[in-house]
Amino acid sequence: MFQEIHIENTNSCGYKCTMCPRDKHTRQIGFMSVEDFSFLLDRLGPHQGFFHLHGFGEPLLDRKLIEKIAVLKSKLPSAQSLIYSTLGVRVKEDYFMKLLEAGLTHIVISFYGFTRQDYQQIHGFDGIELVKRNLELLAQAMKSSSTFVSARIKIPGPTISSSLPINQPPEILEFCSWAEELGFSINKWSYVHNYSDGRTYNEPSAEKLCPVIEGKRRDILNITWDLNVIPCCYDYNATIRFGNLREQTVEEIFSSPEYLAFVLAHKSNYLDAYPICQNCEKHDYS
Repeated sequence: MFQEIHIENTNSCGYKCTMCPRDKHTRQIGFMSVEDFSFLLDRLGPHQGFFHLHGFGEPLLDRKLIEKIAVLKSKLPSAQSLIYSTLGVRVKEDYFMKLLEAGLTHIVISFYGFTRQDYQQIHGFDGIELVKRNLELLAQAMKSSSTFVSARIKIPGPTISSSLPINQPPEILEFCSWAEELGFSINKWSYVHNYSDGRTYNEPSAEKLCPVIEGKRRDILNITWDLNVIPCCYDYNATIRFGNLREQTVEEIFSSPEYLAFVLAHKSNYLDAYPICQNCEKHDYS
């Protein structure tokens, strides 16, 4: 049914990034247990596409992440595992080696700010030197792995500067050159999101149909750390819950009155029951 499965291993994070609505995050902080993760894999069945292990949090804070990656590789050997991370977590020197040996195939690193001051201003954490140290450790692990596929660093493009307090200093060229020599590819974000009702960077779209209904996001299954199925990653507080996989099957959830009501509301553009959707740009993956 789905091309991608996004499982939130945790919604805990030590950062306070400007573009992220963690200041409005009110749901319980938690970590998915290995038992629940294994149960989910059995309940979801075969999957050969991308399998994300991150959500509204920093996946490296999960002390069971390596174990979960190993379970995923064992149960779904054809799935492509991926995490998004800031890398702003202090780990042991062999951590990334073990992570890749467990079966992680893709990682995307979010990196904003290229001086210590700029990095701290945008991320709310003085972590630029820690991240650089982790990039070097990850690069060493990548060279020793025969199964790891890709590592991308996402940096802000020039157009983001108008929305966020980000400079484009000369240090950006030096950083990109250094990172590429380590083996990372560099991609640029061209815009930032409203994150539903969390931010107001862009004009919400009233004309587009939600891509969860008709678009690429329809092919993505989003599951929170406590096994709730939600429409998309922008529902950071999990306010729209189609069902819970501890109690229901995937088929039952997507045949439920909650899911049907969501679909009908968006097709009619009557969103009074879904306030977080009213500020959405309805952006789909390109």
